[in-house]
Amino acid sequence: MPPASGEYDTRGDIWKIAGILVALALFIIVLYGYVIPLQGGLISSTAIRSSDLSGAEPQFQEQMPIQEVDLGASGRSIFIAFVMLTHILFANLHLGGAWVLLSLVILFLASRKERYSRLGKSVALFNVILFSAGATLAATGVLFFIALYPTFATQGFHIYWWPLLVEAILFGVEIFFVYTLWFTWARIGAAWHVLLAVGYPVSIYLQTLAIDTFVSGMLTPGAKTITWGAPGLLGMPWAEYLQWWFNPTLWPLQSHRVAAAISFFGFLLAFLAMLHFHDRTDPPSKKYWDWVGSFGILWGLLGLIAQPLLGLWYMYTIFTHQNQAFTNIMTGPRAWEMLMMVGLLSLLIVTVSVYFVERRERLLVRLGRHDIRTLFRAFALIAGVAGLVLVQPAWLGGIMEHDAGTWLNPIGIMYYKHIALLVLIAIGAIIVGIDLLALRGRRDEEWGNLSRASRMAALIAGALGTWIVIVMGYVRESARSPWLFYQIVPVPGEQTYPTPVPAYQIFVLWLIILGLVFAIFWFTSRVTSYHPEREEEV
Repeated sequence: MPPASGEYDTRGDIWKIAGILVALALFIIVLYGYVIPLQGGLISSTAIRSSDLSGAEPQFQEQMPIQEVDLGASGRSIFIAFVMLTHILFANLHLGGAWVLLSLVILFLASRKERYSRLGKSVALFNVILFSAGATLAATGVLFFIALYPTFATQGFHIYWWPLLVEAILFGVEIFFVYTLWFTWARIGAAWHVLLAVGYPVSIYLQTLAIDTFVSGMLTPGAKTITWGAPGLLGMPWAEYLQWWFNPTLWPLQSHRVAAAISFFGFLLAFLAMLHFHDRTDPPSKKYWDWVGSFGILWGLLGLIAQPLLGLWYMYTIFTHQNQAFTNIMTGPRAWEMLMMVGLLSLLIVTVSVYFVERRERLLVRLGRHDIRTLFRAFALIAGVAGLVLVQPAWLGGIMEHDAGTWLNPIGIMYYKHIALLVLIAIGAIIVGIDLLALRGRRDEEWGNLSRASRMAALIAGALGTWIVIVMGYVRESARSPWLFYQIVPVPGEQTYPTPVPAYQIFVLWLIILGLVFAIFWFTSRVTSYHPEREEEV
């Protein structure tokens, strides 16, 4: 039976989505069943670096009894991983969402289109309500560190007291901006509105920078040991404090986190929009949420384009200043984590390409732009090939790439992977350019005509974009295992409490975190979203 007038024929399109899901399943199966065991991924960093741990200074060894948490040898690490990885997602709602919110304020003031105001107010209230959840998880994580790693917590608070104080003050400033922005929405003048909208992302950026002095310093400390000249809050000269705070990886980490947060929030926005699209039945809401999904996908893709370049900068800085940690995650037993991350990134680019193929299909046919239609399809295929290159293991059969008995994979050469990354970046940039320039002004005619394949692609993009964020956090923590401050303060317990969290356990933990946060995000989005009350031009 042919489709009814005004409907979009989606027969056969769903197979593209099935292909993405099958590729994801095969990737996970091969990675966990084949690559990880053959790269020494089942051996803990604590066991591999046992000789290094024996040389740790006695004053940094844990003296207090190590608490049992009844979750096996990795129990303490599982507690920390669950709390902090979940916190990362809530924190990134603000770090990425604030810039998206600022763009909505500017777009509304420039165009006076109601859709920008409606979405901006929804995003503001969404972040207001979930602010406390992220803060609670952060406070819980700090309490866990104090209870489970008291020596590390003592040293960390001494060194980073002042950045943490600034972070706490900015926490209050951030609350003021986001709460006031939402409460005064459409009640104040444009200048005050813009001031609040600018203050929100700036305060979050500075707050993130303050906490990143600590996070980056754990991997690349500002000194080879910790020495105190005096008790109190100024136990070291200011010059030494500044070396710890503004350590080599601070700015690469900060920049990469901002890009990742923007990408995450954009894809999350698309994910929630597709759920609303399915949940609402009136045509104005269908048009509105279709537009929101496309708006989110574009923001997600913009952040995704920047991530690989900033990631290369970050990894090069680690290579330069902490070569052993770099080796651990690139040519050592934690290399599978990088394969996991680039594999998800590749699938995400393919998924976004499929979204644009399906979402713009009808419009491109009507406009006679078969060249763009063909180009979008070619991009999906090329991205798939680049992804296959990226997920190739560089070697198999040993703990390190240079170990005796390992065999090298000729397709897994880093040179090829750099080319594949550049190809994915180019594809993302061209897609954004075509959608914003070549199709600008014509997309509004098609809002509401959303195919099943487009909806599924946006949902998958939201899931993958969120998953990548917590994988990134795990990779960073794995890079410095088995140390808390790299090569200074070790994880206490040595072989009794190996680190990092093993591959199979962290995979289950990721799934639990994703299920939990998506349930919270969807429930909150249903409460905070402002739907169209009447038909309007979207």
